Amino acid sequence: MTQRIQGIWRLSLLLLAAAAVAPGCKTVEFYDKGAFADPAMEFTESPAQLHWQQKVQYSDEGAAGGVGTAAGGGCGCY
Repeated sequence: MTQRIQGIWRLSLLLLAAAAVAPGCKTVEFYDKGAFADPAMEFTESPAQLHWQQKVQYSDEGAAGGVGTAAGGGCGCY
C-alpha cells in the first residue's frame, strides 16, 4: 500500500512539474515581437531620465553634491 501511495505522489509531482514548465515552451510570432522592442521594456534608463531621477533624489534629501553641482537647499534648485 505504501508503494502505491509513493507512486501516486511521484506521478503527481511529475505532472505538476510538467504543468509548470509547459507554458514556457511557446514561440513568439513575428508580429508580437514589436511589443518587446518598445523602449519601455529596456532595463537600462536613458541618461536624461537617470539625471532627472538623481536630481529629484538629491534635492529631496538635501544631499551634498547632487549631480556634480553644489548642494541645494532641498528645493530642487541648482
